[in-house]
Amino acid sequence: MILARVLLKVGKKDEADALSEWKNISEKNASFADNLETFWNLPVEEVPSEKLNSARKRLLIRLNSNETKPVERSFIYYLSRIAASIVIILAIAGLSVYIASETNLFYKKSWVEISTGAGQQSKVSLPDGSLVWLNAETVVKYQPDKGKRKVSLTGEAYFEVKHSADYPFVVETGGTKIKVLGTKFNVSHYRGSRITETSLLSGKITMSFDKNGKSVDLNPGEKIIYDEEKQVLSEKKAKVQNEILWREGILFFDNEPFNELILKLERYYAVTFSYEKDVFKNIHYTGTINNLNINSVLEFINLTIPVNYEINNKTIKLNLKKMK
Repeated sequence: MILARVLLKVGKKDEADALSEWKNISEKNASFADNLETFWNLPVEEVPSEKLNSARKRLLIRLNSNETKPVERSFIYYLSRIAASIVIILAIAGLSVYIASETNLFYKKSWVEISTGAGQQSKVSLPDGSLVWLNAETVVKYQPDKGKRKVSLTGEAYFEVKHSADYPFVVETGGTKIKVLGTKFNVSHYRGSRITETSLLSGKITMSFDKNGKSVDLNPGEKIIYDEEKQVLSEKKAKVQNEILWREGILFFDNEPFNELILKLERYYAVTFSYEKDVFKNIHYTGTINNLNINSVLEFINLTIPVNYEINNKTIKLNLKKMK
């Protein structure tokens, strides 16, 4: 498609010369090329699909407007005219598809959003075949383009990415970008938090950081904790299978600050805690909560962190027991 390559400004000089020679053959050729060039140079955002069909119709009318008076024609002539019109229509349609494909037009504004509320989880299959599990209060936005598959994440999600060596998968969250080709990993970054956590189960990922431009590779069995505000990065070996136990209704805590523990319980059980954060700021919790109701959870926590609690519908008032 020499004309398409010239419109895209990727054609070589000999192709431009060939197009010029073709236009000089007849006025119809010149009109066809000039009208397509005018149409192509219109801003994309100003040409909605309903106007596209109208523009094409006007173009076809111009191409067939040379006949100014009726003349008797043979059946073969009319058949050839119909065939020529069909060829022109197909040429315009084919050119439109080619140009749209080459310029990424089909991918513009194609974000797909999936979300969960408090107390909800979800599993979805993305258009490329990758699988995503969403934890509570999570938003995932997905957009494929010609160069990469892009995902924006707020919350926590586990990804099983369909492998493609030429089509990388990029997750953007919390001032970081995670680039993968095909792998399994968990990412957590909730709204209002300065911490991003990433755990790799299989494959390999590269995590880059917006503020300092640095990047680090992660191997299976490794976990990264990144503090965007302080720009502090810590890498460690981890039992990464524990990081995705939430998919099975199991909450795992490893020396978790009490305030973070409460946030996770609020998201998971769709409740609200009322308590004095400063009283609990130096308290950490380690343990596993396996498919328990909220009353049982509080009793379970009470075994290691003595607390008094009062449940009023979806609000839980919490106090630290005073040691005698």
